[in-house]
Amino acid sequence: MLLLLLLLVLAAFDDGPPCEAGIGQQASVISGLIVAGDSFAQPFANRFIFHLSPIEKGWEIVIREADREENLARLTPPWHFVPNPRHIEGWHFRNVDNTAPNDGSVNAPQRVREFVFSPEVGRTIEYLGSATPDTIVARVAEFGRGRLVILDYELTPPLEGERAAFLWMKFEVCLAVRR
Repeated sequence: MLLLLLLLVLAAFDDGPPCEAGIGQQASVISGLIVAGDSFAQPFANRFIFHLSPIEKGWEIVIREADREENLARLTPPWHFVPNPRHIEGWHFRNVDNTAPNDGSVNAPQRVREFVFSPEVGRTIEYLGSATPDTIVARVAEFGRGRLVILDYELTPPLEGERAAFLWMKFEVCLAVRR
């Protein structure tokens, strides 16, 4: 059943298999199950750590170097107006009233979350607000890209007027990083 679900999720996207590295990159696959309020951390590529850090209604995707606290994925767009794909929150998967699945009335990322990261974030690359040029994001993406796929999950019960939160989530993430 889980394999069938994964195949259906991936078939809905035209941008290739869930984990492939570009030229000069290496790919790592990490999978796990996380429960509300818990954090998840797994090293990859001999120098980075993939984290899911708890936030109020779910988790935030964080990439760190072992010796730094900086979130190297923090320059993943979009930065304004809609939820960032790094923030995985239960309410993204419910309608505006929180009474049924998201019917499109909530503009939020769904089961596939793509993000970019680089060790230069916070060193030679900074967020410049609305003046941040697209070339900055491209430079970050040239170093590292991630794709988290939510395989299965459970949310808090629907309660009209409330915001749903995750109870648990099963996921797989592909991380492609320059060698």
